[in-house]
Amino acid sequence: MNADASQSLSDQELAGTPALASYVNALNHLAPGCVRAFRMPRGEWKQDAWSAVLPQEREDWIVSVRPPGEREQSPLFWREPVVLRMLAALERNLSGKRPLVVWPQGVKAAWALMTQHPSKPMSLGEVAACMKLSAGYLGARVEQVLGSTFRGLLRDERVTLACRLLLGTDLQIAEIAGQLGGQSLSQFNRNFAAATGISPRAYRTRYAALRKSPDRLRWPWSVGELPPLNYC
Repeated sequence: MNADASQSLSDQELAGTPALASYVNALNHLAPGCVRAFRMPRGEWKQDAWSAVLPQEREDWIVSVRPPGEREQSPLFWREPVVLRMLAALERNLSGKRPLVVWPQGVKAAWALMTQHPSKPMSLGEVAACMKLSAGYLGARVEQVLGSTFRGLLRDERVTLACRLLLGTDLQIAEIAGQLGGQSLSQFNRNFAAATGISPRAYRTRYAALRKSPDRLRWPWSVGELPPLNYC
């Protein structure tokens, strides 16, 4: 790839393709500071799992996410699957003869609830009922557009917030569990281990150095005065 041949997509171009703008914003939430949307001459970008290619008339538009570094150095390494599934959904839904023009309103609302209020108790059925939709319909649309299930996305958002609290506060693990949708400590431990592969206590120990260097933390949202955790 010739790096000099790439050119970032403008805000106007993204605004003119609302579904693409929604994906770029969502990926920036999942991997803050690691997402780039740009154009390249047709066929010059060597595609991989961390990018989506959208052929245009005379060029390719590419959305690329910089992969995390070594697992031991990347506190959010475990978010790889949801990022990769969203990139695949982006390419699948925005390519072809009938590309998605905008995200369905139900998907937008569900995504906003999960990402902005992960600590609140919620279920797919409750969210669907608020929008006067069936749970089956909303669940299918969420998975089609975002690439992951509602339940999986909500779990990951809560675990991401838990990671931040583990590294950025001195709260006990039981206290953190109680702030995440009313989970019991045992439920929290199971969900955390299912997402990250390690226990909350082991996670706090592994990344103890970050607790002493808060300037190294970056997150997609703010809780209190703590800065967010860097994905890359």
